Amino acid sequence: MQNSTWRLKDYVFAAFMTIGMVIAVLIVGPLAAFFPGLQLVAWGPFGGIFMTIGMARLQRKGSVALMIVPLALLLGAISPAITLYLAATSLLTELIIFFRGNYHSKGNRLLGNIVFFGSAAPLGLLIAAYMVGGKFAQLLTQPWIFVVMGIASCATGAIGWWLGELVIKQLKQAGKLDADL
Repeated sequence: MQNSTWRLKDYVFAAFMTIGMVIAVLIVGPLAAFFPGLQLVAWGPFGGIFMTIGMARLQRKGSVALMIVPLALLLGAISPAITLYLAATSLLTELIIFFRGNYHSKGNRLLGNIVFFGSAAPLGLLIAAYMVGGKFAQLLTQPWIFVVMGIASCATGAIGWWLGELVIKQLKQAGKLDADL
């Protein structure tokens, strides 16, 4: 297990995972733009891969925040609502993992993905309803959408975790992941 001191290579690795998530958002976002919140469900498998790899390599409490908060700040240029919900969901994820230990185990990485993605869709829709209004505010009259989006996001986040764990296994076999797993 790694020590608790963040090193420059940890920040660089987290930045690369953030860049991977940004590229995934740029590719998937426009394809799912026809329904508010669907972008996050569609992004879950791709974002989950990068998040899982980052959790496995960094392993410490704060790993998700280290990857997601810069992403939230970058996407803030599009909408402050995006920044708020991404920051809130990463902090919620970190709070839950704080009591579970860290991201060393597959189970905690799965939990981290499920909490992050499962809370991001409904929380994102709720924040957008109040901050942006319009079609997002109309969703407040259909609360079942928040439940469906939360469940769908949990599922796609879990798929991202599974794909990420497959990548981690391949990276370890190739000697390219220097994490103690």
